[in-house]
Amino acid sequence: MDRFAAGSVERKRLGRQVSRWMRLCRSSGALRFCLNGSFVTAKESPNDADAVVLLGSDFADRVARGNLDAIELSEILGMRPTEHLFAAEDRRDWDDWIHFFSRTSDPATRKGLVEVVL
Repeated sequence: MDRFAAGSVERKRLGRQVSRWMRLCRSSGALRFCLNGSFVTAKESPNDADAVVLLGSDFADRVARGNLDAIELSEILGMRPTEHLFAAEDRRDWDDWIHFFSRTSDPATRKGLVEVVL
C-alpha cells in the first residue's frame, strides 16, 4: 500500500478500498488475492482497482453462519460494476481470472499483476 496508495487523492481513495477488501478477505478465510487495473500502474490518478480473490472452501458456510465480514465480502462480490472485486471459487477459476487479467491487446504479450499475501 505504501507504493500504490500514496500521492493523489484518487490513489488514496482506491488504497482505502483495496485495504478494506484485503481485510475482509483475510477475515473470511480467502486463500489468494491479486490486484490489477490502473491502481497498480504508475499513473498519478488511476481510475480503478480490479482484484480477484480465491475464496476458501468454507466461504459459503461462513456466510451461512453469519460471519459479518464474510457477509460483507459476499455483498461486495455481488455489487459489480460499482466494486471491481471478483471471486474465484476454485483453482481453475483462479487461473482463468489470472489469465484474463494478464492479457493485453497484443496476444503475445502479458502484463504483470500484483499478488498480495493474505
